[in-house]
Amino acid sequence: MPRNATIAGGEHGRMRNCAPLPLVLLLACVPFEPPGSEPTTSVAATESGSSAASGTTSWQLPARERDKTPSSTSTSTTTTTSGPPPATSDGGASSDTGTGPPLDLSALQIAELHPDPNGKDGGPDSPEFLEIAHVGELPIDLTGLEIDARAWPTLSADALGLAGQVLLPGERLLVLRFAAAADVPDPPVAAIDNGVRVAFASSEGLRNADGGVLLHVGDIMGDALIHGAAQPAPWDARGLWLGAPAAAPGPGESLCRGSAIDHDDASDWSACPPSPGTATELEAGTTGDDSGTTGEALPAEVAIVEVLSNPPGPGNLEKHAEFVEIENLGPGTVDLATWTIADDLSDAPTGADPLLFLAGDGGCQPSTCLAPGQRAIIVGNLYTGPTGDGLVLVTDDTTIANAGLAVHEPVALRDGSKLLRSTYRAWPDPLVAPDPAAQEEALVRSDPAAQDEPGTWSFAAPTPGQ
Repeated sequence: MPRNATIAGGEHGRMRNCAPLPLVLLLACVPFEPPGSEPTTSVAATESGSSAASGTTSWQLPARERDKTPSSTSTSTTTTTSGPPPATSDGGASSDTGTGPPLDLSALQIAELHPDPNGKDGGPDSPEFLEIAHVGELPIDLTGLEIDARAWPTLSADALGLAGQVLLPGERLLVLRFAAAADVPDPPVAAIDNGVRVAFASSEGLRNADGGVLLHVGDIMGDALIHGAAQPAPWDARGLWLGAPAAAPGPGESLCRGSAIDHDDASDWSACPPSPGTATELEAGTTGDDSGTTGEALPAEVAIVEVLSNPPGPGNLEKHAEFVEIENLGPGTVDLATWTIADDLSDAPTGADPLLFLAGDGGCQPSTCLAPGQRAIIVGNLYTGPTGDGLVLVTDDTTIANAGLAVHEPVALRDGSKLLRSTYRAWPDPLVAPDPAAQEEALVRSDPAAQDEPGTWSFAAPTPGQ
């Protein structure tokens, strides 16, 4: 999804009417007192008192020497910035420390969330954690970053002691929450083998059964994660999260990003063993060879790349010439035998059709398997158009989905777990251009890996199976 877009009302796509989030500047010595609760003490480790003094826990990662010195400033968990840093010309937040390039929110991606550790949540050996990966190409200064993770207090880089910290491409920011200030490592900010670790204390822990995470700088929004159930503002992240929430992880599990392509939906996430500070096997890649990997199959990214909903010719014959073409972007193979296609984006669409083998070859076995780089077309069982040499999948009806594809209807492709894997025309305004009603041509995705947005699609002569 496009990042660093200022949220505004009256426009389509990922724009929404959203007032800036409330930002309160509190001094580090002020304890966090959640509304309606008894006063609590939330102070970071002192120079002489921390869990580090009582022995290293399984969650405390070794530090390494870096060319930047981590801040050792202790901070309260509830301090936030008084306002976003001034925006740069490209929408990022400018650094007021001069220690590195300005923050580019599009380069930060939520990588792992661990809301329900084994043992006491936030205990000395079982902190909750959030991990954020730097997926960009240039170093970035974390000054100005704000994190809303329900039900943690809003965290700001300044309050956490991260202002001026530079994260290099491929590195990670690991955020640990301890329930007691005495358990916070000293210093709370430290370098680790693959980035930076910051720890804080708060009596407020992450929600286990449902929750949300949102990265932002003031009202400039970045990556989002919703799990378990729909969330209220600001975690609802309307326009930043698509479809149903990701399934909540079980006790002792994490939610890990397993997709190189950010779809901003549940298909990017799965339960995994916790791995604070490092990429999971799923993220790092598994090949099934003898190189020490788990041997588990890599997930395949599948995208709708061409849709013909208004074929040339008389209307009574159009339904039998409609098709949807998909491509496996890799890295693994995928068996489409349990997948469905529908013209409805709801979780339980009416008229969803299974995908059955009709003809051709997807480059792998069984017959409904699609290999990386290969394409397949999906048609009704009375389809009359060309098919090409690739895999041809047919619905169990004369048309695709519920009585064929209306020109302005969306298309939803779901896997056997009913996760939404790819969409076409899942836009707030279904009538926005390019409008298939105005032209008897196919709509083609300009880049198979691009987001499903109006600007991604353009008209072209139909090329089924090519």
